[in-house]
Amino acid sequence: MTPLSIRAKLTGGYLGVLALATLTLAGGALWLFHESVVRAADDALVARIEGTKHFIEAIQKELPTEELHDEFREFADLTGGDALLEVSDATGRILSQPTVAGWATITSQVSRATDLQVVAVTTHDQPYRAVATELEVGGHRYHVIAALPMGTEYAALERFGWLLAGLVPTVMGLAAVGGFWLSGRALRPVDQMTRDVQEISLRQLHRRIDVPPADDELRRLAETFNDLLSRLEQAFDDMVRFTADASHELRTPVSVAHTTAELALGRPRSDHEYREALTDVLSQTERMSTLVGDLLVLARADAGVETPEADLVDLRQALDDAIKDVQPQVARQGVRLDRQQPDAQWFVGGTHESIRRLALIVLDNAVKYSPVGATVRILVADDDATGGPAIAIEVIDAGPGIPAAERQRVFDRFYRGAGARQSTPDGSGLGLSIAHTIVERLGGSITIDDVPDGPGCRVRVRLPRVA
Repeated sequence: MTPLSIRAKLTGGYLGVLALATLTLAGGALWLFHESVVRAADDALVARIEGTKHFIEAIQKELPTEELHDEFREFADLTGGDALLEVSDATGRILSQPTVAGWATITSQVSRATDLQVVAVTTHDQPYRAVATELEVGGHRYHVIAALPMGTEYAALERFGWLLAGLVPTVMGLAAVGGFWLSGRALRPVDQMTRDVQEISLRQLHRRIDVPPADDELRRLAETFNDLLSRLEQAFDDMVRFTADASHELRTPVSVAHTTAELALGRPRSDHEYREALTDVLSQTERMSTLVGDLLVLARADAGVETPEADLVDLRQALDDAIKDVQPQVARQGVRLDRQQPDAQWFVGGTHESIRRLALIVLDNAVKYSPVGATVRILVADDDATGGPAIAIEVIDAGPGIPAAERQRVFDRFYRGAGARQSTPDGSGLGLSIAHTIVERLGGSITIDDVPDGPGCRVRVRLPRVA
């Protein structure tokens, strides 16, 4: 079954609400019309009984009981109107009676004069509202029946009902056409947005959807789409730049390895020359392997398929392993490591490999950019000032430092400042980006600032501490 379109759903919902409201209004109007007609008839009958009582009180003072018959007949003729009246005395003598077919069959339960009960009766297919009561005037009792034919009123009610029955479908049909047109008009900007989005390709991510002037849901939808397009454009630009930078970084070692192997095979060479050529090829291969590994880490982080950081890691052990891994570079660079850490066992969330890699990246940069004979300091301490219990790891080098304008960009992939390119031209610019990715995944932070008491820079990593 094909799902209904939004336009059809809006029209259907609109018709459903309108149908409920229209039927309620029509039913209420018909009920009010009926109640008004019945109430008017009942009030007329009550007034007729009251008038009869006053008439009897008036003429009983002037005429003897024997002459009341003629007076009642004249009274009934003069004041009858649509209301019919029958009056009889205590002996059963009828003083006044209408000449209506079937009148003798009209009966009603006798009610007290102070609490008249009007009822609906039917005789000879003619509906009536009737009331019967006993009146006591001047010591004499009278039985009074008043009735009002309702045929005309009920016929009007029936015509009104048929009018409503024909009017409601007509109104609903017109409302369906109008609602379908209005919903289409209301959804026209959405259709335009759809066409605009369909025309946007990877080469046209700079295009944006026109934002409606009214501050409504459509405006918010257009702004949300534009924000999404901006993020997509930024992500696509980052991907293109990332691919170009990765290709550029891989091209150099590949070219060097290819050229070295080609030259070595160009003519017969000695074992020593072949060994030197293979050493160069191995060095470039290791560089490519490291770069590919870094790219894989970042790609897995972007795809959200990295290893879950759900273990408890002994921070001291992870730092020991990172310092052990960086020792060959420390020896080559001719620097010294000074580690200051309280004799305490701290645990952080994550995996041992991610914490070791994070520490190794920071230590590798500090050793790489420090001059010969310099000291790289490693400070580990509690940091519970803000954001809950945490551990702060500070690595302070004696290198040229990082200009303030470049400190945020150093976490971008493949970004290397002028000083870094001049000091170590063989870097890839991925280390700090990977460190930043690891820290974010662990819920921590990483910052870079100047060293207060001399040259160099201080890298500060803050990780939540687990009890």
